[in-house]
Amino acid sequence: MGLATSTSSLVQTPLLGRLLDAVREDQRLVVIDLGVLSSSLVSVLQPFRARLDALAIGEQLDAWFATETQEECSALIAQHLMKYQLEPADWLLCWGFLNYFDPPSLTSLVGHLKPHLKPSARVHALIEYSSPTMPTTPPICELSFNEGKTYLDLARSRDTIPSPRYTPKRLEGMLRGYQTENAILLSNGMQEYVFSPQSG
Repeated sequence: MGLATSTSSLVQTPLLGRLLDAVREDQRLVVIDLGVLSSSLVSVLQPFRARLDALAIGEQLDAWFATETQEECSALIAQHLMKYQLEPADWLLCWGFLNYFDPPSLTSLVGHLKPHLKPSARVHALIEYSSPTMPTTPPICELSFNEGKTYLDLARSRDTIPSPRYTPKRLEGMLRGYQTENAILLSNGMQEYVFSPQSG
């Protein structure tokens, strides 16, 4: 994504900051990231005993969504995840990717990932909320910090497509087994979510 076709914005993400603040020095943290490997996230996790698996699903979306049936899409998702030796994870970082899945495909992705998530795992996501349109591709996110607050620098395509603007109830229906733990409206109009496993 070139500079001529993208724009960048800095937005504070309090819920991601809370997740990071809660990491203990003696804790072994396992993180699954739906995006590409981020040097800023690697730097943040470096002081801890942490494992980070970046699944780079942005490179797979066109092929997944070009399938003729949901079964074919599910098979491609499973095939991609088999490339990784995933450990049970404490966090699933989704960034803006959930906006680009239709409900059946997202449910399929979560279904394949769920065996790799601990029973106490948290799912973090940024959901398009205020705007009826969104960038044609998921934003590239880089972490930064200022005065103890956590920020994401979002590189976003200038070209847009309609946004699904998923409601909390719709998201919970797609993220089967997970419920909204916290949600905050961000300054850029996106909603920041942390989902946790449903009790009972």
